[in-house]
Amino acid sequence: MEVLQAIKTKRAIRQFSRQPVTRDTVRKILDAGRRAQSSKNTQPWSFVVITQQDTLVELARCGRYAGHLAGAAFAVVLVSDTDWAFDTGQAAAYLQLAAWALGIGSCLAYLGEAERAKALLGVPAEKHLEIAISFGYPAEPPPAGLRPGGRKALDEVVHWETYK
Repeated sequence: MEVLQAIKTKRAIRQFSRQPVTRDTVRKILDAGRRAQSSKNTQPWSFVVITQQDTLVELARCGRYAGHLAGAAFAVVLVSDTDWAFDTGQAAAYLQLAAWALGIGSCLAYLGEAERAKALLGVPAEKHLEIAISFGYPAEPPPAGLRPGGRKALDEVVHWETYK
């Protein structure tokens, strides 16, 4: 899938099929994430990959709207050396677009109980952790009639030269 097509059709997937994702495919997604841009090329992230169902269920309990993690084929928790979320957001976008291009859905989860997630995953106290992403093959195709990407029209969100 071309990048622009992936961007145009990407949507959040919260329900996953039981089809496993191969380790080779997971590595392709992770490789895309590590190639994201970062401030001064610091690359402050680490990725914790979770495939064990019991750990996914526990991780889902670390966020108010993170239930989709429990049904994922795998999840990636983004751990950072800094508390500036911009860089991990870039990596998250690359991970999700690479997955979508490979036919794998995903959804972001905010882990409001970061300390609980750190303890579960053995993440050192000085590291920062807020975001997890669930991944898996979509359980169902998108509903008929859904706009590609489900987004507002470009003219609704773009202002030229001034905000008018």
